Amino acid sequence: MNNDLDVLLINAPSPLPGSILSHRIQGLPPLGLGYIGTWLIKNNYTAKILDFYIKEVTILDLEKIIKSNSPKLIGISTTTETYKSGLAIAKYIKSLNSEIIVFMGGCHVTFEYEDTLKSGFIDLVVRHEGELIVKDLCDYYINNIGSLHNIEGISYIDNGIIKKNPRKKFIEDLDMIPFPDRKLYDLNKYAVPASISTSRGCPGKCIFCAATALSGGRYRVRSAENVLEEFKYLKSLGSTHIQIVDDTMTADVERLYKLLELLKKENLGITWNCESRVDIMSKDLLKEMKDCGCTSVQFGVETGSQEMLDCLKKNITIDQIRKTFLWARELDISTATCLMIGQPYDTIETINKSVELALELQSYGAKVVFSVSTPFPGTFMYNNPDKVGIKIKDFDTDNYNTLTPVYDTNNFNREDIQILYYDALIRLSKGDIRPESKILYKNISKYLKEQVAELTCE
Repeated sequence: MNNDLDVLLINAPSPLPGSILSHRIQGLPPLGLGYIGTWLIKNNYTAKILDFYIKEVTILDLEKIIKSNSPKLIGISTTTETYKSGLAIAKYIKSLNSEIIVFMGGCHVTFEYEDTLKSGFIDLVVRHEGELIVKDLCDYYINNIGSLHNIEGISYIDNGIIKKNPRKKFIEDLDMIPFPDRKLYDLNKYAVPASISTSRGCPGKCIFCAATALSGGRYRVRSAENVLEEFKYLKSLGSTHIQIVDDTMTADVERLYKLLELLKKENLGITWNCESRVDIMSKDLLKEMKDCGCTSVQFGVETGSQEMLDCLKKNITIDQIRKTFLWARELDISTATCLMIGQPYDTIETINKSVELALELQSYGAKVVFSVSTPFPGTFMYNNPDKVGIKIKDFDTDNYNTLTPVYDTNNFNREDIQILYYDALIRLSKGDIRPESKILYKNISKYLKEQVAELTCE
């Protein structure tokens, strides 16, 4: 029996499981890899996923697959935080078999492809969306179809020169992509085995977010009918709750109402949760969502200062935030949010306003966490530090974890921001608006760091 594998797709692990980003990813199957693997299978290639976010998965599992299945190509999905662990995996793969073609994809390498290729362990970078591009790579490397120079959406080194082929056209009709084949995952290993992506990109222009740049500045959605079919598919697998992982699932209000209408008609008995913006919400819409199975919504609040919201280009108001969380409480819908400390124009006053709003929202029953403002590659902040008044001092990707300050602002240096972050966490946990004394931080103990990590992950 031939056990050879065409493509192994790897989800690189986080070096710091306590971060906000890794906490969001843990417990969820990697849908992006599922989409790529399913598209490959549809086009008569074999694919397998190895998810290092699963605790039981080790480097020995990777070695076993390479020795037993001889994958022709291996793709590694990374974020900024997991970039270095992804490179370490690539180095290990090359040490086992240097002939394997190793490519890397994800938001970070899409924008930082030059450094990625210079590492010496990555043959190609897949930029932006991967489904069609990885299939093209298989056509070339496995079936000798086409030319590497003509594959859109990749970067590579040719005779010592970094090449950046033209960007692949984004998929306009998301309904054409098959649902991720859940047989590619060991669903029993995930806390939330059922998740759905109903759109790509975000219509917002927030300076701290790379979603717009990653998706080519456009917001694309699947049809309500197509989303309903995946709900039904997941129900057939025994799912009773679905996590919708879109950056902003509710941005297309017309589609949202259509989906709610279909869910109400089908009466699947499935609950779900999603992320949304507060400016889209009304009490009537929240009630419709609840009546159709929505149990929880995470809203992007970011700060308690209207001045800061405007600087971040959030295009929302503090009044909208308060009203939305109050409506959700009245309707018994769980809420969650994150506020960032150390934003480009933050002052002691704006940070105090953030803590005050966090405590207020917490009193409404919301789950509130703080993170450290971080300029990820692809964001306006990262590309234009001078325009937003920051000086990026730390480019170690391990520290791009939303727990560690990596830049100075006009008002604070990194040490100040770290202290203010710890202070905000402690004030939130104590329900205390008053700032703690800085004397507390002169000897930050291991205990305090453990407490901070625990507060971040709760």
